Amino acid sequence: MPSRTSQRFCSTRCANRQRDRRRRQRLPVASPASAVPARRRITVAESGPTPTRRKSQASLLTASAGIRQHQQKSLGTQLRSQAADIDRLEAENADQRGVIRNLRADVARLQTIQQTDARDLVHLAGRLLAHSRTTGVELHISTKALFRRRGWTATNRNLETQKP
Repeated sequence: MPSRTSQRFCSTRCANRQRDRRRRQRLPVASPASAVPARRRITVAESGPTPTRRKSQASLLTASAGIRQHQQKSLGTQLRSQAADIDRLEAENADQRGVIRNLRADVARLQTIQQTDARDLVHLAGRLLAHSRTTGVELHISTKALFRRRGWTATNRNLETQKP
């Protein structure tokens, strides 16, 4: 769409395309560099229009106009269908972005919960280890193995040194 009322084409590109179309449709003009005299350049076909020639030119013009009109209609149809596809895809894209936003929020929430749970478990494990050391209660074998994997000692190493 033109942005101003005085503007003929929507863009310079469209104007250039129109100009190029007009140039292609013109008949080729003889170059001035040709050294052929003007009377030799006149051929029988150029000598003047005949009635049959006028009819064939008119039928060619109407046929080419019909072809152009058909091409314009088909291009318009394609353009409309592509515009509808674009609108549909943009709507789907917006929906997908909303879903992604919700999923990211859920992942962030779950990561926060998981980190909090891990901190709580570490705290509880430390309290359990400290309690077992102070009371002298032996822990289960699998619990001792778990603490060893974490780098915590489940038993007092220096029980002899701690006794008076």
